[in-house]
Amino acid sequence: MKKILLPVDGSKRSLRTVEAVKQLCDPAESDITIVKVVSAQLYINSMDEIKHNAEKAQPELDAGYQVKTQVLLGSAPGAEIVEYAKEEQIDMIIMTRSSRGPLRKLGSVATYIVRNASFLDVIVMREVGDE
Repeated sequence: MKKILLPVDGSKRSLRTVEAVKQLCDPAESDITIVKVVSAQLYINSMDEIKHNAEKAQPELDAGYQVKTQVLLGSAPGAEIVEYAKEEQIDMIIMTRSSRGPLRKLGSVATYIVRNASFLDVIVMREVGDE
């Protein structure tokens, strides 16, 4: 069983990873974890909203995939995701980049994960409209 991690922030952009999973991963051989990282204060103030955002992608994957959601507490999303991936022995991370600037570079979270998760495969999807 291949363990796949999908970091999401609730945005439409981040949920594009669901389509990549459907194209790349066999449901019978994939264990999917959808993860969202939040600060402790945000977690305390809006647990229902956080769970809702982390679970937005789940209905799209329910047909045959083993899917769970996880909320991680921390102020550094990249580091939290990499640490979780190590602890859970994740095989692959599929994520979208979150750059919004004119140079369209990787966002800080994607950059951190690519640099620090060399122990697994990382797929960073381009944004819609990128060439």
